[in-house]
This record gives sequence, C-alpha cells and structure tokens, in this order.
Amino acid sequence: MNLLIISDLHINSNNNNNIFGWNSFDFIHQLQKVILKYNIDKVILNGDIYEMYQSTFEDIKNSNKQLVNQLNSDYFYYIKGNHDGLNDFGNQNFVHTNSSGKTIYIEHGHHADFMSGTKVGRFFENLFFKFLKIFLKFSFIKKIFFEVVEYNDQINRIPRKYDRYKYLKYALKLLKKYDLVVLGHTHKIEEHKTYYINQKKIYLNCGSCTFKRFQGIVLNTETLKHKIIKKSNLKVKKTTKVLKIQNNILKNSEFCNKEYFYNN
Repeated sequence: MNLLIISDLHINSNNNNNIFGWNSFDFIHQLQKVILKYNIDKVILNGDIYEMYQSTFEDIKNSNKQLVNQLNSDYFYYIKGNHDGLNDFGNQNFVHTNSSGKTIYIEHGHHADFMSGTKVGRFFENLFFKFLKIFLKFSFIKKIFFEVVEYNDQINRIPRKYDRYKYLKYALKLLKKYDLVVLGHTHKIEEHKTYYINQKKIYLNCGSCTFKRFQGIVLNTETLKHKIIKKSNLKVKKTTKVLKIQNNILKNSEFCNKEYFYNN
C-alpha cells in the first residue's frame, strides 16, 4: 500500500490570517498530481488540517465547502492535531503492520507537548475543551477566545521556532515499539535513521502544506521505502493506468476533471 502523508494545512475561514495560502482548486489539483505520480492508495491527513484556533469547523466548511467535502471522503484518513482537536470526528493516530511484521505509526506529534503528552496536561486540556465547546456558543466569548489564542500562539507567523530536539526525543521513544514513525506539528521536514536492538528504525516528519508549499511523505507500507515531497510541479504521463486511477479515486471531485488536468 502506498500512503501519502501530509499535515498542517491550517485551513481557516479565509480571514486575514490565512496561512494555508492555497486556492482550493489549485491545492486539489496539486494533490491529484502527487496521487497519480506515485499511485497513492490512501492519503493520511496528519493533523492541523483545520485552523480551529481561529474559526469554527462550520465556518471553515462554509468558506471551503468543496475542499472540505473532498478531504472528508473515504479516500482520506483524518488524524486530529492540536489546532483541530475541537472536532468531534477524526482519529488520534494511524497504525499499520505489514506482512513482514514491521510496524508503522503516524500521529500529529503534539503529544510531545505538556498539555497533550502528560496525564495532568491531558486532564486540564480535556476539561478546558469540554467547557470551551459549551461557551463557544456565545459569539462574544468565541471572538475573545480566537483573539487571545491567535496572539498567544502567533498563528499568523507559523512556522514559529520549535524545540526540534524535544520532538526527536519523543519520536525515539515511539521507535522502541514501532519500526517507522511519522509526525507533523513542527512544520519542518525531517528524516532520521537509527538502530535499536539491531533493528533499523526510521523517524520522518512530513512538514507542512502552508504558504502554498506542498510537502509530505510518500511511504510504501510493505518495503518502508519513502520519498520526501517538497514540491508538486510533477508531470504525469497520459496513460490508461493514470486515467483509471483518476476515475476510481477522484471521480466525485468537483475540482479534478480530465479536461482541466490534462490542459494544465
């Protein structure tokens, strides 16, 4: 199985602090080119897909209806990050064991932080989100919350400076159990290989798709071979196989029709 892992799109309701930067049609078009180029079987959306520190999911969907509907299809596996943790749907991680017994673990990566990565932090975080869901029904509280978080988290200046060692240390801890670990969260592409009890271990960070960048990881789950995607200006040959993949995977997409794809 070929996976494409992308994270940290931070899609919001198209306000002044929109760091996603993509036109919806253009992003799906670039995504499609990667899918076709590498015969992707499933796309893993590895957290912070939606910027819910600034907007509610309802506002985001209303502003990006076609894009959100596309990303919510069965072809995409959605993992929640810290910025979209308020969503009632989504997964905490993705775990896969291949035919050779090698294990793959994918999560957003914010559990390396105190608020999400410790029992005490998770207790207060969960308590905070429960109350937040109640009080966000009041428009004035919602406005104040978004302004405070934006100022404190410097959302409009992402990527901010992260302690990358902290996340590497967290990944190494996970690698004691898993053979390959993929995180996001830091907006920084990373690739590290090491050995633990004579077993090769791999840590990858899939970067970010903000500011009109397209970054991600293509991963074959059987061989564990992977490729880092840092740009998306790919040329795809017009073959019968490409047409079949396009029709089967993206047949419901309102963005990706054959006429547009092959003329651009």
